[in-house]
Amino acid sequence: MTDPFHDQGFIVTGAASGMGLATARLLRQHGARLALWDRSADAVTQAAAELDALACPVDVSDPAQVEQAASASLAHLGRLHGVVHAAGILRAGEFSQVDLAEHLRVMQVNLLGTVTVAYTLLPHLRQTAGSLVMIASVSAFSGSPEYASYGASKAGVLSFAEALRVEERRSRVHIGVVFPLFVATPMLAGYNGQTRMIRSRSVFFDTQPPEAIAPFILNGIARRRFMIFPGWRTRLLFLMSRYTQAAVYPITVMTYRQGGG
Repeated sequence: MTDPFHDQGFIVTGAASGMGLATARLLRQHGARLALWDRSADAVTQAAAELDALACPVDVSDPAQVEQAASASLAHLGRLHGVVHAAGILRAGEFSQVDLAEHLRVMQVNLLGTVTVAYTLLPHLRQTAGSLVMIASVSAFSGSPEYASYGASKAGVLSFAEALRVEERRSRVHIGVVFPLFVATPMLAGYNGQTRMIRSRSVFFDTQPPEAIAPFILNGIARRRFMIFPGWRTRLLFLMSRYTQAAVYPITVMTYRQGGG
């Protein structure tokens, strides 16, 4: 049976660590050719050397940098068959206790960066009927305390993807969205990894390693899934948010209190 990723050209953003790096490693194991994007020049260069890939230091919220990285990546890959957009940032904390500049930066990178990457790369994915997979979060389903701007940015990613899914039907580009829970990445450094939702020890907010998420991403691409759920808990949280919304608020409040809120 032919491996659907063998000799296929992929761009992975946020590829120097976390889910981006774990997904890039798994794609490389399947024979994919890679261009790795990340804002950390040293880390992405190291990852690219490990995976025999092209390294592109880039801030995904900067259109000029994204255009430059896209040109270099396409020259390296030839044809683009898939994009896994894993670049993102987090600044957790109660809304009024976090500087406005940090809230705006979260929105700029997570939402506007997604729009910029999609706008730049979709024309090339249309040529191959390839895949554009974006990392959202379970925070996209219902707002969580201490994740106000982050959750809003990820809800925006979901809404954006829903629109693209309809618009790109004719081009046959596959649009996918991944909804992880807490993932043990550098984003959970400092207080980001010590929020009350995490401290509650709820089964719904357990922390997973990025290597546990990557196989779900590849399976979602292979099956051309729109909503990619890394496990039963994320699927259940989605169903609860859609069909038992009245129960979500008291569960969130209870979890927050258990974590010290």
